[in-house]
Amino acid sequence: MIRLVLVVSILLSHLHALSWFNNEKKEYLQLIYGIKDTIITTQKTRGLTNNYMNGNVVAQLLVYGQRKQMTKNFMQLNKAFGSLELDSYYYQNSVELMARSKQLNKRAFKSDSAEIFTHYSSVIESWMDLNDKIITEAFSQSDAKAYERLKFMNNVLLPLTENIGKMRGLGSGIVARTYCKEDEMKKMEGFVSEIKRYTSLLEYHLKQTNYSALRSQERIKIEQNIQDYAELTKMQVIGQSDINLNTNAYFDQGTRAIKDVIMIYNVIASTL
Repeated sequence: MIRLVLVVSILLSHLHALSWFNNEKKEYLQLIYGIKDTIITTQKTRGLTNNYMNGNVVAQLLVYGQRKQMTKNFMQLNKAFGSLELDSYYYQNSVELMARSKQLNKRAFKSDSAEIFTHYSSVIESWMDLNDKIITEAFSQSDAKAYERLKFMNNVLLPLTENIGKMRGLGSGIVARTYCKEDEMKKMEGFVSEIKRYTSLLEYHLKQTNYSALRSQERIKIEQNIQDYAELTKMQVIGQSDINLNTNAYFDQGTRAIKDVIMIYNVIASTL
């Protein structure tokens, strides 16, 4: 009888520990996904800001809309941090990045568009770096499968969205202005090159790992959409003068490509 009670007690203890880990895992995932949402919003804010500052007055209201969304993202992040017992370094880093973003939003329209673009990009890179550290802290020693997939999501998929976002943001400004400056050519060519590199890493991963929620035809279409956007940019934007494209349509095509990547991100997230 005593032995039976002891076995039951041990089993209950293990179940409690497993339940605790699953709950904590979910809370970490909420934080990681919250940072991803903040990155996507900041990318769109940067792009629309550059579009507006290069002549597309229609984009101004859209900028304000993205700034409101950014504030919501920050509130969600604060809530997510509040439910976890993480080293204060992570939260302080997050608070710093929020403050930098708010300052950029305040002075964006009063500064040089290229400078503001660079500063937003630096903030986005810092968010990805913070997310990488949190993923390592939370999963590297406890869940190998989740760790591997989260690293891929943060270090391949998000950089892919970032390079599409940079191309969309800088490119839509060029299209709004109707000509490409010489110093913008190398930057845009760099974005195209990085998009190809990260798309190749994505293709390799999807060949190695089967996700039942992602059909083969859907995957091929997504990869083609990204390639088409990069090719359009290469042929009709980079180094061109007297550009005859609609800046809003160009921006929206980039947004659709980013949404495609995030759809793959969400498919992988659903397996964790």
